[in-house]
Amino acid sequence: MTRMNLSAELDRWLSPAARAVLMRVGACATDLGHRAYLVGGPVRDLLLGRTSYDLDVVVEGDALSVARAATPEEGPAPVVHHAFGTATIQVGVFRIDLATARDESYERPGALPTVRTGTIEQDLMRRDFTANAMALGLDGERRGDLVDPYGGRSDLAHGLLRILHEASFIDDATRILRGVRYEQRFGFAFDGRTLRLLQRDACFLDTISGDRLRHEFERTVAEEEPEQTLLRLDSLGVLRVIHPALGFGLRESEALVRGRSALVFDAQFATFCWCVLVWDMSITEAEALGARLNLPRRVMNSLADTVALSGIEAQLDEPGLSPSEVFDLLHDHSPAALVAARHLFLRPVAQANVSRYLSRLRYIRPVLTGRDLQALGMPEGPLVGRVLSALRTARLNGEVATREDEKSLAQRLQRELH
Repeated sequence: MTRMNLSAELDRWLSPAARAVLMRVGACATDLGHRAYLVGGPVRDLLLGRTSYDLDVVVEGDALSVARAATPEEGPAPVVHHAFGTATIQVGVFRIDLATARDESYERPGALPTVRTGTIEQDLMRRDFTANAMALGLDGERRGDLVDPYGGRSDLAHGLLRILHEASFIDDATRILRGVRYEQRFGFAFDGRTLRLLQRDACFLDTISGDRLRHEFERTVAEEEPEQTLLRLDSLGVLRVIHPALGFGLRESEALVRGRSALVFDAQFATFCWCVLVWDMSITEAEALGARLNLPRRVMNSLADTVALSGIEAQLDEPGLSPSEVFDLLHDHSPAALVAARHLFLRPVAQANVSRYLSRLRYIRPVLTGRDLQALGMPEGPLVGRVLSALRTARLNGEVATREDEKSLAQRLQRELH
């Protein structure tokens, strides 16, 4: 087992507050007769010089007792998850998760693992890639010692992603999705054997639950450039394993890049990504994908809107559509679906009409309210709604410009419709 000491690098990499807590973790582990290690992604990021705010600590011994002993008196108590034997300490922007070292086995492909207490070497063996299978000692004289039984540091230096054993993707095929994400995030490449096994074992994605697959997609679209990961997943044939109609090409990639700035909320962008992914699907295919991934109802509604919009591109491309006609065609559809249509439509007039709706038409409404109409003597009931709709149409088409214009039109409509 290769060892080198990185305590100086670790101290420079951590904030003073996080460093103090990790030193307490190491000291408390020593006092309790345990050993504690920083593991996985944080060790990888330290070696790459990248910031990491989620710090994973593995304890050979009782992680919960170490977490309780190490929590600063002035800070909040650790959040303990007894069912999983884990605890979380929050230190400013740093989140420190402690878990007891584990060994695990899989009864069948895609099943959640059977877990038992293990050593640090066994805990590292259960990880996805060698780059994530390293640890740094935190206790006593071992503080800063690099534990690297599988050559992760060398693979990092060469920009390689390598699995730890031949059945890795069979045991947990979500590693395929994570691996492609790492490949694109870090500019790495799969080593030859890992790539062959990935393509051989992609079929085992069928063994993964919809919720777990959806969570991996959600992590993908949270990346800085999710389009690169999706393009790579498509080129490897992975997307079509998840659903035969699921694909992602250059057109979709460009739509994702252009549409990103139009949706300010992360949840909206995530839904927009799903809309882009189903653009060329039928409603039956979109519903089947949603069922496979257990997508939330709000996302499914946007997917249905997307399919509907893809079917009215020719209508929206007709020259001379009035503003109110554009509004009537688009106002029932979700913003995420509309942004997808704006960037995936091929007909320029249709694109312009969606842009016009998104930037201006959807915000136009009458000055008068239902209460104003009742104050003018209009009885409460369906007539109020019909008049408000007519007032909106007149506003959209520039037929009224002032409050007085609206009052005159409302009074005329009341006489005509009463």
